[in-house]
Amino acid sequence: MIERHWKGAELAALLGIHPETLRRHAAAGEIETVRVGKDRLYPESAVQAWLDRSRETPRVVSLAQRRQTRASTIRRHG
Repeated sequence: MIERHWKGAELAALLGIHPETLRRHAAAGEIETVRVGKDRLYPESAVQAWLDRSRETPRVVSLAQRRQTRASTIRRHG
């Protein structure tokens, strides 16, 4: 059986994220892609594996961690 592949803009719209965000994850090696000419395609199995890993590793930043950002430090002290 042939696996479904999505183009970046199509997959980004489906996931509700910006296409550049998706591209950055691919460039970081977090999600597998296939190049076909100028297009970068995302295999369904790679997308599913990436989503599964994302659920296992929460990306929620605690309020304490947010307070330690450079911008907030400048605002408090500057």
